[in-house]
Amino acid sequence: MASFKWNPKKDEAALLFARGFTLQEVADEIGVSTRTLTRWRAVDEFSIEVDRLTFMVGVAARAERLRIANRVIKARTENSQYPITKADLLDWLKFAQSETDGIKLDFAAFLPDAAQVARSEPARTD
Repeated sequence: MASFKWNPKKDEAALLFARGFTLQEVADEIGVSTRTLTRWRAVDEFSIEVDRLTFMVGVAARAERLRIANRVIKARTENSQYPITKADLLDWLKFAQSETDGIKLDFAAFLPDAAQVARSEPARTD
């Protein structure tokens, strides 16, 4: 078997697989046959790269969800029209924790917002 050589189509295919595209979707997107893609996926070097990229895509998606959560918490603590309650803050912190299983996260960054919420309003009971 000839050695596996990377090229732009193989790079793009690996990334598309990592992002969850199907065999047919990848074939249509990069303009190769599903048979060619099946041969590429049988090569250890290619499948290892897909696995590495899959992990990176997952980490990036988690990081984006955490950035969104952080923006929501910040906006809600700064916007008196829709103030965040202690229960809301706890829900957002639980969400952040669920998104960071196995990742070291500095919750101290949330403390100023948490302290502001704790001083401003009693927890909801609903």
